[in-house]
Amino acid sequence: MVDLQQPDWVCRECGRQWGLWWDQDRYKGPAKHCATFHSGTCGVCKKKAGVTEARDYGYLREGWHKPLVE
Repeated sequence: MVDLQQPDWVCRECGRQWGLWWDQDRYKGPAKHCATFHSGTCGVCKKKAGVTEARDYGYLREGWHKPLVE
């Protein structure tokens, strides 16, 4: 289920872990999809990396914020 609160920016690693278009490292999203990345801080893991919007991963599932709490 999609979480109603989404971070502004998500890195590739977190997008693959938490995105609804990814299932155990297998992409299940649209056949053709473009995403624009820039250098920034991931809203999930807080690392500096190439980031894009959560929508480019099909939005994030519930629980994405747990890495921030741990």
